[in-house]
Amino acid sequence: MDYREKVYSTYVSTHTLHLYGEATLERIKKQFPVWTHYYRRFLPSDKSAKILDVGCGNGGFVYWLQQIGYTNASGIDISSEQIEVAKRLGIKSVEQADLIEFLKDKQDFYDVIFARDIIEHFNKDEVLEIFETFYNSIKSGGSVIICTPNGESPFSGRYRYGDFTHEIVFTQSSLSQVLRVSGFTKIAFYPVRPVPKGVKSVVRFLLWRGIEMLLKFYMLVETGSGEGIYTQNIIAVVYKLRRLKKKSRKI
Repeated sequence: MDYREKVYSTYVSTHTLHLYGEATLERIKKQFPVWTHYYRRFLPSDKSAKILDVGCGNGGFVYWLQQIGYTNASGIDISSEQIEVAKRLGIKSVEQADLIEFLKDKQDFYDVIFARDIIEHFNKDEVLEIFETFYNSIKSGGSVIICTPNGESPFSGRYRYGDFTHEIVFTQSSLSQVLRVSGFTKIAFYPVRPVPKGVKSVVRFLLWRGIEMLLKFYMLVETGSGEGIYTQNIIAVVYKLRRLKKKSRKI
């Protein structure tokens, strides 16, 4: 048996349950302000847009998308236990599926694909295949939104080795490289800082910005440049550029 099959078949009972406790809609709703802060600006204005959350887990993110009006938001996950949790919570449009198999016949189909906390679970050959599949599956002008552990963070090992199924970690440079190889050319990166939504979180946010300045200063001293993202996770937003229509020549 492949180790993934064994681990993912019990992913909730042996991993997420011990990290986060039992999933409930009340707990999921507490994440809404965080997801709004990180992702709302990248969503299309058209509420009928086709959106897929790959590796949707218990379906919480799909539920958030549906609650803010995206009627064609759906999710897939390889773990049967995760999907069982989503079904128990009454979250719709989620199913168990392998992402490559699920997407292989969906060419130019989705407006947005979310890949949050998933690409680090694959090896290099698989990552290339996944990104090429994403490129083929989104419409012209569509986007893929990725969140993954950040190899430039001083604590990158915390997330890299925090899950037995993690295979790889990325930096802006390495992630840009593999995305360009897969056909994407418009790429933007964003930090995953603390979200200021209350007194404690505002204090955390301000303290982090101070730490961030120190890290940038350190890099400036060592390398001559203070550019970089140092949060433990990083968000990449990539677009499939629209194809320009060829103008017919008048004779």
